[in-house]
Amino acid sequence: MTIPSEIATQLRERITRGTLAPGERVESTRVLASQWGCSRGSVVAAYEQLVGEGYLESTPTGTRVNPDLQSLHPKSVHLPAQPAETPSRVLSLTPGVPDAQAVTSTLWRAAFRRAAAEPMSYPAPGSLALRQAVAQHLRQTRSVEVDPAEVLITSGARDGLSLLLGCIPGPVAAEDPGFPTLHAVPAALGREVLPVPVDDQGIIVEELERLNPAIVLVAPNHQYPTGKQMSARRRFELVSWARRSGAVIVEDDYDSELRKAHPALVALDPSGQVAMIGSFAKTLSPALGVGYLILPSSVLQRASQRLLPVSGIVQDALTHFIREDGLRRHTARMRREYGRRRAVFYELFPQGIPMDGGLHAVVDVTEEQRAVDSARKHGFGVQGLGQYWSSANRAGIVLGLGTHSGDRLRAELARLAHVLQEK
Repeated sequence: MTIPSEIATQLRERITRGTLAPGERVESTRVLASQWGCSRGSVVAAYEQLVGEGYLESTPTGTRVNPDLQSLHPKSVHLPAQPAETPSRVLSLTPGVPDAQAVTSTLWRAAFRRAAAEPMSYPAPGSLALRQAVAQHLRQTRSVEVDPAEVLITSGARDGLSLLLGCIPGPVAAEDPGFPTLHAVPAALGREVLPVPVDDQGIIVEELERLNPAIVLVAPNHQYPTGKQMSARRRFELVSWARRSGAVIVEDDYDSELRKAHPALVALDPSGQVAMIGSFAKTLSPALGVGYLILPSSVLQRASQRLLPVSGIVQDALTHFIREDGLRRHTARMRREYGRRRAVFYELFPQGIPMDGGLHAVVDVTEEQRAVDSARKHGFGVQGLGQYWSSANRAGIVLGLGTHSGDRLRAELARLAHVLQEK
């Protein structure tokens, strides 16, 4: 079940049980997204689904339970009012937080206003115009030739992965180390997750042959958190193994547009053994809650039937932004900007692990937990490197380059360096 589907199911149950009374206002999309730990787009999709079913109605003051359901609940149970919403503060140098320049730009605001002026809704698999724009974008930036009919619009990478897992049974292999938020998706669905070690070339294919998973999740263009790219030889070995075994490779195209990347795995695979999940969370903003999924033809129809719609306004705004060359120009600009920020990082942390791009950086430390605790105490959102392995075997900290720029970034990095040197 996808995240929007789970949210819709829970809300539907609360309404039918009478826990939410007719006419009662439901949580804002921001509050509910925070409670679920998902994107606002996932909550918007769930709300739109329930509005279509007649359980909710959208009003100028918020989303409420449909008052026409009054007769179903003569004795409604009223919950205490939700606490006032307070936006959370992003800690300094938190990894995974992109610069918000795109969604505050004049071009993006114009695209969003244009979409909001004539709001549309699109059933799965999403707006054809956006699927065409995404296909063109992937062709230009990732050397991927894909038919727009094979592109599904999702609420983000996790939503796309959850959708795919619902179509393909069997154990799931994942890179070790890897991105824990994404790796938690199969575990949350009750799927067995098999950690597979990586070396300097990428995921070790011999281990896949031994484990024989049905699905393998990889990030070939930016292995997280090491930042390494899978070698060309290992890519061909991986695709060849998938053809022999019948397994499906799920390519997480994380961060690839923000660095010099090899062609996508899906571009090497005419046989249909590679799926690609992608989002605009790092190039634009995770608040948009929109991504895409490219699937092998063998599961495309099943996935389309399970897919829940994404906000039509966001889809149209993104379509306009891509067509007007806003995404390409913004990505090129941020790639240069992150390059400058990384240069500042290496000035202050020459011992940092070499990476050629992306949003995060890694520094080896002797005592990881002490370093993380000390940094957190001083207002930094850094994370421990060891948490990305199934069994911690390397001490370090992971920090982000998206929260600050220019002199402020230099000052914060210098402050962090001083904190880490304290005994």
